[in-house]
Amino acid sequence: MLRESAAVVSLWQNKQLIGFGRASSDRIYRAVLWDVVVTNDHQGLGHGRTIVEALINHRAVVEVERIYLMTTQQRGFYEQLGFVHQVSQDLMLFKRG
Repeated sequence: MLRESAAVVSLWQNKQLIGFGRASSDRIYRAVLWDVVVTNDHQGLGHGRTIVEALINHRAVVEVERIYLMTTQQRGFYEQLGFVHQVSQDLMLFKRG
C-alpha cells in the first residue's frame, strides 16, 4: 500500500504515530486521498488539516485537475479545506469475493 502510493504523510509525536494519510495520482488529471486519520486524542488540534494540506501540495498531486476523496462522517471538515460535495456523481464499487 505505501510503496505504491504517490504521496504518504505521517505525523509523529516522539515515537508515537498520531496521524497518517496517503494519495494515489496519475500526476496530471486525477488524484485520490486515502486513509486520512488522526488518533482520537490528537483530533481537533489541526493535525488533520496539516496532513491534507501536505497531500494536496505534494509534487505528485499539486498539479492534477481534480482531487477526489470519500468520507462517511467528516464532510464538514473537508469542506473547510475547500472540497465540495458532489451530488452529480455516483459511487460505483466492484468487490472481489
